[in-house]
Amino acid sequence: MTLSSLRRAGLALAAVSFFTLRASAFGEIPEVFVVAAQAKTKAQKPAPKGPVAPDALWQKVLEALKKDGKYTAEAPPTSPGSFSLEDASGDPKADHVKQNLVVLGLLNEEEQFEAMGAMLTIQTFKLDPKDGNWRIDQWVFEVDVYGEVQNAGHGAVITTPDGKKVSAVPEKLVPGDPKIQAQYETMLKHWAERKP
Repeated sequence: MTLSSLRRAGLALAAVSFFTLRASAFGEIPEVFVVAAQAKTKAQKPAPKGPVAPDALWQKVLEALKKDGKYTAEAPPTSPGSFSLEDASGDPKADHVKQNLVVLGLLNEEEQFEAMGAMLTIQTFKLDPKDGNWRIDQWVFEVDVYGEVQNAGHGAVITTPDGKKVSAVPEKLVPGDPKIQAQYETMLKHWAERKP
């Protein structure tokens, strides 16, 4: 097995654990070009698991990320690098919304960034005046390089003002649930039409 093969195998394992973590700090964007990993034929694309972004819309999302995203380098030999973008609206001390877009990948032999997958999240924060706790409606989408949803999660989280979790109630969803399609389309539109 070559170093490149080991590195890619390690990347696959790291990608699984990455989607359970939340990115927090990112460095500067290096002079690399964001490219989606290209499959040789359409037949290699896995069977659909959820909604698929229209090609033109997905390309706009990736262009926004390439233009305004922050890059975090991989730590050789097995940790992936990532491009990330965060948007927030509203007063962080009152009702507000946070959205994140993270694309995980690695630099190939030509020093181009090869995307391996993406994660999109949206959190809608509402301050409860009775107890001062945050009520958070949260969506998380794991997406492949084609913009196809591989996994989606939705739930309600309650945290104290200092961020300690009081409760978390996940909603059980199946891939074909219309709520998944509607929320995914809303998020894609947000990133595609984003004005820095």
